[in-house]
Amino acid sequence: MMHSPRTEIDKWFINGTLASDDLAISEVWDPVFDADRQIVHTKIGPYWRLFLRPEGFVKRFYHRVYPLPVESWRVTKQIQLYDGFCTIDVTLDIHFQATLKYALSNMDVLSNINEHIKNTYEDLIINLIDKELLNLSDGLWVQKGVTPIEKKISLAISEMLILQNIQSQSLCTLKPVFEEFPDVQLAQESVYLCVLKKSFEFNDEKREELFHQEQEIERQKLEHKQKQLDQLNRDAELDRLKQAQDAANKKMMLEEKEHQLLDQFEIEKRIHAEQVKHDNSLKEITLESDLQEQQKHEARLRLAEQQTHMESLAHQAKLKAKELEADIAKYEIQQARWRESKDKTHSQQIAFEQRQKQLEFDTDVENQKHRERQRLEMQQESYNKRKDADVYIRREIELLALEKQRLELQLAIKDAKKQGEDNNPSRET
Repeated sequence: MMHSPRTEIDKWFINGTLASDDLAISEVWDPVFDADRQIVHTKIGPYWRLFLRPEGFVKRFYHRVYPLPVESWRVTKQIQLYDGFCTIDVTLDIHFQATLKYALSNMDVLSNINEHIKNTYEDLIINLIDKELLNLSDGLWVQKGVTPIEKKISLAISEMLILQNIQSQSLCTLKPVFEEFPDVQLAQESVYLCVLKKSFEFNDEKREELFHQEQEIERQKLEHKQKQLDQLNRDAELDRLKQAQDAANKKMMLEEKEHQLLDQFEIEKRIHAEQVKHDNSLKEITLESDLQEQQKHEARLRLAEQQTHMESLAHQAKLKAKELEADIAKYEIQQARWRESKDKTHSQQIAFEQRQKQLEFDTDVENQKHRERQRLEMQQESYNKRKDADVYIRREIELLALEKQRLELQLAIKDAKKQGEDNNPSRET
């Protein structure tokens, strides 16, 4: 009969066995292995001794050290029960370590003691497994599961090895697989019934669990949809808050930019005002400097002209005096007779006229200086009031020109008058 695909009851046995692994492990005793266990063989002549390697041991030439390591050993077997109706895969994981007592009993295999243990006790272990599994005559174990059988096998093997002075820890795993139900045989009827009952109970539990799972899935779907809806609402609210925050941030940025532009405008305005003020100050300084230079130049020109004019007047006065003296001498020669009586009077009159002319000339010069000072004072006062008036400069220049013409005309009139008086001395007499 061929094996069928694994049924639900088979899965239950497997899952049940796997689920009970932790329990099985927790109920197995701890043999307290010594990973550094070593045997020291001492032999001197016919005398020998075997003992555990102590701490601080120093190896000598007469010592031989044999390690007793912890070995991992896996034994697998497949057993068929009930005329092939049930197949059980057995996996036995054994961790073992030889003791000093076992080493003393097997000194000839110390160098390969673990392999000796495997070869010696493998058949015995398989016999223990067969004994436990082949005694499963009824189907009660189907209801209880394979965990108690696994514990029993593990315990039996550990007891057997410890009785042989071998520290061990065993873990047995059973995986039963059932065939499709054949024609019922009388001898296995109870097993079939137990398997059917367990299969029915398992299927019923599975349907119930499936129903609860479907309900749980439906509930989780509803919760998921509700969470999605809540999340959408939260996202919409977050978007709205984000948009509002973005708008507020944008408004704040615009207001800040506006303040910055206003501050920048005020700064540029102040800078421009300072620049204009500075430019005007430079212009005023330049204008004052030019005006002062022009005034100095004009003053030098006026002084030069006045000096030239005074020198000219003095020269003309000398010339006129010489001409007058020549005319007087000629006139005295020609009219010596009628001038004799009047020489003194005429001389006095001439001296008086000269003094009068000199006085008038000094008065005119002083008046001219006074007027020049007044004009300069008025010009300075007008300049202080109207510094930046270009028209003022042109008018001042025109005024100076007119003043110059007036002085020249006045001097010309005086010269003409003086020449007329010099040409007609007899009329005055």
